[in-house]
Amino acid sequence: MKKIFLLSTAIALLITFDACQIADKKSSTTKDSVSGDTTMVNGNHVTGAESTESGLDEAGATFLRKAAVGGIMEVEAAKIAQKNAKSQEVKDFAAKMLEDHTKANVELKELAVKKKIITPDALPAEDQIHLDEMKKTTGLIFDKHYMGMMVADHEKTVALFKEGAQNRDTQLKTWATKTLAVIQQHDEMAKKIALTLK
Repeated sequence: MKKIFLLSTAIALLITFDACQIADKKSSTTKDSVSGDTTMVNGNHVTGAESTESGLDEAGATFLRKAAVGGIMEVEAAKIAQKNAKSQEVKDFAAKMLEDHTKANVELKELAVKKKIITPDALPAEDQIHLDEMKKTTGLIFDKHYMGMMVADHEKTVALFKEGAQNRDTQLKTWATKTLAVIQQHDEMAKKIALTLK
């Protein structure tokens, strides 16, 4: 009877010992996977360089948001100009704005996604109201208003992109510098056309 008791006790101890070892292995595995999950962003594993930090400073994030609103405004205003302008020169300028700013807006959005910055997809209410008012105007009155707006907007945009071109982030700096050259051309074109409408 003693032998049976000792044997069953020994077996019970062995099973308990094995179970503890399995639990320890599971525990260490769980710890490893949890520590691995510290590099997860939105449920996706990322490398250390792509942590939850965007890599952009506040100035860079603000630049992208402002540039996004400006880009949307240029595209929407150009669409109205193509319908409401009287001058062929103004219509041609609007076509150029539509082409260049649509391309720049796509590039900006790609950069913002890469840098994990949320940029606006629509205009602020006051800008939308302005565009809605522009839709009611046609002919020479529209041409003068639109080109005056383009001169003012491009002067502000040139200043904004000069700031962006100074940012410490290499990718943002490169894109802002490249796009600045295009915007400076728009600025010169807008000023020339505006002078012919006076």
